[in-house]
Amino acid sequence: MQRRLMIATILLATPLAWADRPNLVLAFADDLGRYASAYRDPDRPGLNDLIDTPNFDRVAREGALFDCALVSAPSCTPSRAAVLSGRNFFRNGSHAQLHHPWWDDEATDPWDGVRGFPLTLQGTGYHIGWTYKLHVDVDRMGGADHNYQSAGRRFNQFSQNASRADDPEAEKLALLDEVRQNFRSFLADREGEQPFFYWFNPTNTHRGWERGSGKKLWGLDPDELRGRLPAFLTDDPVVREDFADYLGEALAFDAAVGVLLAELEERGELDNTLLVVSGDHGAPGFPRGKTNLYDFGTQVPLAIRWPARIASGKRIGAPVSLVDLAPTFLAAADVGSEDQPDGENLLPYLRPDRPEPESAMRGWALVGRENHVQGSRAGAKPYPMRAIRTGEYLYIRNFAPDRWPVTEPPLAGVWETNGEGRRKLTPRHNDLDGGPTRTFYESKEGDPSIAGEWRLFFDRRPAEELYYVPDDPDQMRNVAEDPRYASALADLRQRLDSELNRDVDPRVVGDGTAFDRPPYAPVPGVIDEHGRVPRRKRR
Repeated sequence: MQRRLMIATILLATPLAWADRPNLVLAFADDLGRYASAYRDPDRPGLNDLIDTPNFDRVAREGALFDCALVSAPSCTPSRAAVLSGRNFFRNGSHAQLHHPWWDDEATDPWDGVRGFPLTLQGTGYHIGWTYKLHVDVDRMGGADHNYQSAGRRFNQFSQNASRADDPEAEKLALLDEVRQNFRSFLADREGEQPFFYWFNPTNTHRGWERGSGKKLWGLDPDELRGRLPAFLTDDPVVREDFADYLGEALAFDAAVGVLLAELEERGELDNTLLVVSGDHGAPGFPRGKTNLYDFGTQVPLAIRWPARIASGKRIGAPVSLVDLAPTFLAAADVGSEDQPDGENLLPYLRPDRPEPESAMRGWALVGRENHVQGSRAGAKPYPMRAIRTGEYLYIRNFAPDRWPVTEPPLAGVWETNGEGRRKLTPRHNDLDGGPTRTFYESKEGDPSIAGEWRLFFDRRPAEELYYVPDDPDQMRNVAEDPRYASALADLRQRLDSELNRDVDPRVVGDGTAFDRPPYAPVPGVIDEHGRVPRRKRR
């Protein structure tokens, strides 16, 4: 660990003069899917019809908007580690799974060889730091003293704090001032006009949030979502209210982005700042969202602004991956990467003069997942998936179709009788975050009225799934066995296999069970006095 911190001080290249190097800001919301008013589609009623996000929309209007941006993995740690490294999640060892456990102190962790773009920037003169959540090793952001939150962390419970206040509007302003003061404390630590990288990571869009807060704080009427939910979600008052509350948290995040914009503008530094606004994966607590490889789980908002190098009003329709951010940040600073990233520099396609054509882009994104919550318990195995998303197709490979993708029924757990004759509920580990929507579906398990939705959400899945997105934007009709799509299926199968083998994905090496065993998975049979797997101390 000390060795990595020492390396951070070594210059990797002769830096440009500070005045010639842009500031870099990444506003990165936890669990925020593709929700912003810039994504409204007049031809298709949807969730974005209900919200106004003026700050995200400004970044998109004055820079570039990406219609199909996807994470590397729809789970916090692997998604964020992929952003930091620019590498597909499965190349990041312990950080390929939630909370980055590593169950063998003697095994070599591939993450130990990752430097990451923030330390690379720091080594060439940048001041780096973050606020709120990180969810990767803090040494990759310069250590704990680079976490700037002296004004507090109350913004992370935005709806709870604002809803319960005597004056909700005043409390909203106070919470936004916390964002401002934390950012100012970060800026106060720079030396003169030193360029900086700031990673803003609020968690308010993560579970949980205050029930009814969408309407109370933002005027979002759940009834206006009638007919606008994704087709696979039951259009029920409980689900509509839950989603309206989630969208309220998206509006709070947008307001925080407005604080960052205003602060940079007041200092005269906005136009020399490459500003990126995005999120780490799709919605939590809703089936087919977080931890799933459908667009609902993997698509995120993405807008990038930098007037010096990015054309205003640019719109990119081709799929891109958030692994592209690391090469893009480093290219903006005129610095190379040590991490052999999988991502590509996006700037050539965005520049105002003679941009590269969109057709020259990679044009697809690779996504996947291994351990989340369910696969981290004693004796459990992850639910392994990989997918490739092109402009027209989503192809998913389920490596273990015999396993349950979310949780083994019954969803809510099982009632057991102890030796004294008392019954207790033994809950199931569940890769669907808690909340009103999950409770709604748990209460209706076995109800024939939602049998179709239940199968889509919780039942075992076939080894291969293929969706033709133009005709099936919610990805509900698997055409993998339809002979009309046989050619597309064969092509995407080959392309996915080629990429996984090229990057030596542990899921396709040898017998393909590396993620099922230590050091990736918990040691079988080892639990503590509370019935939990003890976390091993990593080197």
